[in-house]
Amino acid sequence: MRSVFLRRALAAQVALLAGVVSIVSCGGKSSPAVQSGTVAFIEQPTSLAVPIGRTATFTADATTLPSLNPVYPITYQWTKNGVAIPGATGTSYTTPTVALADSGTKYQVMASSGSNSLGSSIVTLTAGPRAPAIGDVRYLLWQQVVVPWSFNDGGAGDLGAGVYSIPNALGTPLPVGAAASGDCVWEFSYQFVPTSMNGQFEMYYQLDNSQIESWQSYLESVDSPNVVITSVDLSPGCGILGAAWVQVKTGGFDYKLEEVQASQLGATIANDGSESRIVTAVTYDTTANEWALISYGWQGDTTTLYDAQSAIIPGGTSGQVGAQVYSEAQTLASQGYFVSACGGDFTDGFLLVGMRTKGDTLPRPIFQGGSGTPANSDNAYWTYVTWESPTMILEQ
Repeated sequence: MRSVFLRRALAAQVALLAGVVSIVSCGGKSSPAVQSGTVAFIEQPTSLAVPIGRTATFTADATTLPSLNPVYPITYQWTKNGVAIPGATGTSYTTPTVALADSGTKYQVMASSGSNSLGSSIVTLTAGPRAPAIGDVRYLLWQQVVVPWSFNDGGAGDLGAGVYSIPNALGTPLPVGAAASGDCVWEFSYQFVPTSMNGQFEMYYQLDNSQIESWQSYLESVDSPNVVITSVDLSPGCGILGAAWVQVKTGGFDYKLEEVQASQLGATIANDGSESRIVTAVTYDTTANEWALISYGWQGDTTTLYDAQSAIIPGGTSGQVGAQVYSEAQTLASQGYFVSACGGDFTDGFLLVGMRTKGDTLPRPIFQGGSGTPANSDNAYWTYVTWESPTMILEQ
């Protein structure tokens, strides 16, 4: 009796877990039962916020609870706003390039085993501010890194005469106006990045006083299709020029140096944007009493047009300038501009340049930190955009 009871209890438990389904044939007779395990998710997809211009990847994983034989494999079908996506039948689904119109799209995956199916959690895709195309190192360099990595592996130093070439690294811009403040020294710091990042080199250089008269010629000598100058600080008072640039294996960038009066800045930068160029570095030439603008076009994208805004922050003390630079950067970021360049000195003032893909208005996150450490240190997408020591400004 006890044996019969146990067999009945076991049968009931299996039926509850696995589900026993009878299929009736066309002739009205029952065919043998089709048995399969109950589906359960061991990994649910999660909602994602992804920059415009990138792709989003949703992942999930399911299993079956113990069942009677035969055991059926698990199949998957992803849906977008409730409609099945053709070919999306794996444990992960990668979207096409995200556009602003994709924001708010709902995704779900259905996991099936035999006669049993279960839908995952419904998740949302949110479109964030546009990211630079992979390979476009003219702005927001850290967004070239598509996976987080440890921020503990890097270094720092003071710029002296000569070139510092740091392979597989991304670094800070030179502190603006640092040399003009009297110490005639620029600090810099860098972090190593994955070697998959197009052979990235971070370069720093200082011209001594015997070369300062030919600083334009020197910058032209740096020009190469695989180089983008990211910051320049000209300091005739110290007799030196500091420059930083990024070098990659493949490029297609073309360099242009323009020297203009303050009254021409807005029109000049706007014209650069209309020609698909991005201003990447600025400095003030006290000898010519003009602003020097460095801009680049990119063969990888010759059609995107850019809106541009600029602001001149009057000279003053370090603390005053730092606060005003950050305030202006906040305003630009709130309107969707990325800070593409900042430079100047404490006497003549500082120029801040913001650019954005024409019509982009999604606000950009911006962060101010004395040490230059992002608020979330394992987030690879913060970029060091300007440094008025000790104030570091970072943007996404």
